[in-house]
Amino acid sequence: MQPAEWISFIAQFAQLNRRQRQAGMALLRGNTPHDATVALLEGVAHSRLACPACHSPHLHRHGHA
Repeated sequence: MQPAEWISFIAQFAQLNRRQRQAGMALLRGNTPHDATVALLEGVAHSRLACPACHSPHLHRHGHA
């Protein structure tokens, strides 16, 4: 991810509930299973990420890989 994407992702941690924050901290410590990591990222960050081509909040493609 680009620095701006990391800043946006990290800013979301202030909006998380306690369970989500604890899961995020475990993820950052590296002691969570891969499936839990994927579930956390999909559940928290998925709706916040924007298309890099048009900055739409919806995930879609414009012919880029």
